[in-house]
Amino acid sequence: MQKNKKSYYKTKATQLLDSKGIKCKFLPHKKAVFTCEDAAKERNVPLDEMIKCILLVDKHKNYFLACVTADRRLDTRKIRSMRGCSRLSFASKQEIKEITGYEIGAIPPLALQKDIAIIFDEFILRKKKVNISSGDTRFGLELSPKDLVVLVRPRIGNIASLGILEDKLL
Repeated sequence: MQKNKKSYYKTKATQLLDSKGIKCKFLPHKKAVFTCEDAAKERNVPLDEMIKCILLVDKHKNYFLACVTADRRLDTRKIRSMRGCSRLSFASKQEIKEITGYEIGAIPPLALQKDIAIIFDEFILRKKKVNISSGDTRFGLELSPKDLVVLVRPRIGNIASLGILEDKLL
């Protein structure tokens, strides 16, 4: 049985984008993917256009989503300084599902289950286009970072350090 294309591409993230009239490009995968590296290969896009979303939690159980381009590393020292907290942890698989409503490997920076703070690395805004998860490991979404910022309204700051690709170039 062949799936109806519209229902196949329907997630909370795509519904939100549709409701706001934000244009995006659907990028299907041949197989489900769970990492930005695999998603970039499946979508045939550069790693620096991919946005990875990492759910963090402080010692007071305040959650927030940190988003950086996939070619860079999240710098937890910068995040702690920005958030004014002394300790941060990566959320557990269970917390990720409970807070975001998504599985690991399929977290977009929008249409989250709980209302939490979102922080974008400033480097995201330098891109002409970005790729985010759709909320489904079988396809991604390509859109303008400006449209994404208008929709998400994240706090923006320098939260990343050089990533694997840049380290190799130095």
